Amino acid sequence: MSLSLLRLQRWSYGVLRLLFWGVALAYLLLEAREVAAQRQLTQITVFAVLFLVASFEMSVARFLSGASDQAEARIVLQSSLAMFGASLFSVLDGAIDHLLLLLQAGAVNPLLPGLYLLGWLVNVLCIVLGLASMEVFLRFLQRFLAQP
Repeated sequence: MSLSLLRLQRWSYGVLRLLFWGVALAYLLLEAREVAAQRQLTQITVFAVLFLVASFEMSVARFLSGASDQAEARIVLQSSLAMFGASLFSVLDGAIDHLLLLLQAGAVNPLLPGLYLLGWLVNVLCIVLGLASMEVFLRFLQRFLAQP
């Protein structure tokens, strides 16, 4: 790979990390604002993206396990497992949102405030796991690309 392409990749990963944090914050703000709206398509999309990233990270971990550096493979594997966990929490959030819609259709339900809080906490955990995974993985990619 050319030196200029490597520099561009290293620079772009720093920008990408900042953008991930910005998107995560925006997603949390939207979730808090639209907590009662039906958004199954958004939940499916978030799950799919997180699952695909986890799959990519797992593929890199598999590649590294065949290489000489087992410590790096372990780090990338842990990162992929965190992203997979984030995708599962995304599915759980979709299920909680669906349950909220069903409960709202009936009479006043005392469970609603607790379910809103649970849904928001599940979302926060999903985002924290996803961001932590991306931080670890992008740092690994920067180190990997810096190697001669």
